Amino acid sequence: MSDYKTIFKEEIIGKWIDENEDIEITNKRFVKLNKQYETLYNFTLAYNNYMTHKKNYNSGKEKLTMVESHILLDIVDNPKITVGELAKKWEKTPSAISQTIKTLLKKEFIYREISPENAKYFYLYPSIKGKEFTNCHKKYDNIDIVKTSKTLLEKFSLDEVVSFYMVMEEYTKLLKKKDSK
Repeated sequence: MSDYKTIFKEEIIGKWIDENEDIEITNKRFVKLNKQYETLYNFTLAYNNYMTHKKNYNSGKEKLTMVESHILLDIVDNPKITVGELAKKWEKTPSAISQTIKTLLKKEFIYREISPENAKYFYLYPSIKGKEFTNCHKKYDNIDIVKTSKTLLEKFSLDEVVSFYMVMEEYTKLLKKKDSK
């Protein structure tokens, strides 16, 4: 932990980087800064692997990724939702969301109905199977969130864990702001 503080004090707080600085200085600084940010990169890679790993959420043999199961959750909690609405919420293209929808349709977790106002649009609804899976998923997530939080609290104070979430929230805003430029 103190290495992080040292890097902040030596390389970040009260500092600015000249775009024309000598390459030797750039390389030395990069080694220090990158060491700190490798923690973030490793977390991102590990979490991405966790998100894309298919699991059954204690529902039986059917498996979905975290993204698939959370899109299904959105459909269960918002029947009559459209691909466009899901794309907006998930900040994905309608085409990307449509790929997930195809998986959910194929597994019979959802069904779709053509919009009476415009035949180009479909409304998405959960099937009974989709609702049952989502119930299992919610129970699984509740247990997993509590277990993970308790594990973190064994090593960190409540204030530190809350700060972690606050930092993630702010970091997310920074990333979204960069993406919009």
